[in-house]
Amino acid sequence: MSAAIERINLRATREAKQVIEQAAALTGTTVSAFMLQQSYEKALSLIEQQQRITVNAQDWEKLNKALENPPQANDKLKALMALGEQLV
Repeated sequence: MSAAIERINLRATREAKQVIEQAAALTGTTVSAFMLQQSYEKALSLIEQQQRITVNAQDWEKLNKALENPPQANDKLKALMALGEQLV
């Protein structure tokens, strides 16, 4: 992460604040640094999960076969590709 230039404000219950303070102390860091690091890591993980495509072995085999042996382009596909070229 780069140097901090943005501010994030939030409110927490007393219990949540105490737990976060204790965890930050255990890691030897400030509450702000602890919260930012944990939030940042969780955000990256969630984004990665949403962007990852997972398939089982059977579907992987089908995908590879389709990529290795693509079907011939039909008129609808040709029209779609032509439209895409016009938009670019």
